[in-house]
Amino acid sequence: MTDAKPIEKTYLSVPYEQRETAKAAGALWDKKAKAWFVTSAEVPDALKSFLPQNQPDHVREDPRTAFGRFLRDNGAQLQRLPEMDGKWHRIALVGDGKETNASYRGFLDGVPNGQFKNFKGDDVPLQWTGKGDAFTSEEKQRLVAEAAQNRENREHERAKNQETTAKRAFGIWTNLKSWATPENCAYLARKNVRGYGVKLADDGRMVVPLRDETGRIWSLQFVGEDKIYLKDGRKDGLYHTIDPNKTLEKDRQKDDALTVIIGEGYATGADVHKATSLPTFVAFDGDNLVATAKVVREKYPTANILIAADDDHHLPNRNPPLPNKGLKCAQRAAEAVGGKVLAPSFTPAEKDRGATDWNDLKQLRGEKGLLTALRGAFAQMQREHACGKGKDMGMGRERELSR
Repeated sequence: MTDAKPIEKTYLSVPYEQRETAKAAGALWDKKAKAWFVTSAEVPDALKSFLPQNQPDHVREDPRTAFGRFLRDNGAQLQRLPEMDGKWHRIALVGDGKETNASYRGFLDGVPNGQFKNFKGDDVPLQWTGKGDAFTSEEKQRLVAEAAQNRENREHERAKNQETTAKRAFGIWTNLKSWATPENCAYLARKNVRGYGVKLADDGRMVVPLRDETGRIWSLQFVGEDKIYLKDGRKDGLYHTIDPNKTLEKDRQKDDALTVIIGEGYATGADVHKATSLPTFVAFDGDNLVATAKVVREKYPTANILIAADDDHHLPNRNPPLPNKGLKCAQRAAEAVGGKVLAPSFTPAEKDRGATDWNDLKQLRGEKGLLTALRGAFAQMQREHACGKGKDMGMGRERELSR
């Protein structure tokens, strides 16, 4: 299946008073970007005067530059000009790597202003206000058009890189000849889980494919001491399926009786699948749970979706405290698709040993302990169902496990 080629857009700086002129010349309105555009790199002569580069130069500092300086001065790791579209944008702090422990939003209406919130600091966002008078309609529209064009260009570059990585991933995956097992893969042996549709790299790492709903491979995850993805690969809404019994194929015509599980990491997915025999989707991390759950819900509209959560109980105990990301992401995913959360419950001693997910629980209590814990979680869901909190959507397997 070939993905549709995205529409190429060239954004225009059209003052409000001239919107009808631009529209008559073929310009279209982008509701999301709040800017006019044409669907081609070749701009009609009648619209060339609206190109941002053909507008008068700014006589004052670009507010995005000033706001970006404010964000950096307060610890934000900003790689480009900030988006000033009135929406909150997650961002990393200097030294935090890929963790996005802050967010900002900026406004161009009236006097440019913005806010910055450091989740590791005070609850009250820091406020920034630009200097000078409010921007004119023409100045604001030029900035909006430039920002929209920059986003469009970045998206095209990202899509191009993802397509290149997908082809590379397919080649690597095809050329890997050995399936990963606990006997030949140190990671599987350490986690004490089976290999379900994963391969072995030449250096002994486990290789997990990231697929979309059509089965196409877009990237690969290499798992050893660390978890590494192919550079520039797509991850959003992709997953790895654990379904050796091909239950998903058999139940496609009667998926009202289908129950599936979605978890973060491979080890958790492998363990909950082995204990329940339910089809399981590995979303790779908490940030991808919502997107994966939405894809699964679209593919199996009436299936009962269970989210096998991680419990990052250590994060709220930090100074300053952080949200329990594992539970928070699982709850958001469940809410997004009408699913339910299966969260592990740890003793204080187990928490002290660093247990955070279902595989950790299995490692500490054994497979019988894992099954007992899952039965307890299923029983709780069954009690909620009996109280009329949800429609029966494939609860038969849960009832069997809860006995």
